[in-house]
Amino acid sequence: MIKRVVTLFLTLFISLGLFSQEKQRYFEDQFYLGLAYNSLGGKIQDFKENKFSYSINYGFVKDIPVSKNGKFALGIGLGLAHNSLNNNLKLNNSNLEFIQNVGSIKINRYNFTEFQIPFEIRWRNSTVDNYKFWRIYSGLRYSRVINSKYTFEDNSSKVEIDNLPVNKDQLGLTLNIGYNTWNISLYQSIDSFFVYDTNSDISDLKQFRLGFIFYLF
Repeated sequence: MIKRVVTLFLTLFISLGLFSQEKQRYFEDQFYLGLAYNSLGGKIQDFKENKFSYSINYGFVKDIPVSKNGKFALGIGLGLAHNSLNNNLKLNNSNLEFIQNVGSIKINRYNFTEFQIPFEIRWRNSTVDNYKFWRIYSGLRYSRVINSKYTFEDNSSKVEIDNLPVNKDQLGLTLNIGYNTWNISLYQSIDSFFVYDTNSDISDLKQFRLGFIFYLF
């Protein structure tokens, strides 16, 4: 399903790019850097965040104007994200269990790296000569987990596990709003983070990120 969505969007963006008229339209091709608080949302009574979780993503977006004045456009990009999740959900022999006494935990962290393809519908009140403007960019982002590691440490033991039981393919909704370089960034995953379908509570856990995204140049 996700592969079909990616193929559809790639075809759409390439087709629109071929018909764009460069003399009448300008492009906002941009490198970006995002910093966000990362969490797993879900209505689970025993689930708790533990310490600060983060997401750092960066990449490039190709701008494809769809209006003559350039205020409306589509965007497609490539990027990477480095993520960390800290909570009381312990991975034990391929099973997940809640840690009740979080005070004894030194580390209970999920680290993972994603390859990302963002698709955006873009609006901005910019002109050819105005480089400081308001923007609203919304869309979808496909992510592929390419590396993952779990680390647990308490007073008596330390455990490290690679290749976590997470959904490798993730699709989520994005919204970036701001002025000039500074922009608020929101991300809500559509897919559950873990692949434990037998546990309805665990399957409800989905990534949510809130932070800033900087459009550099």
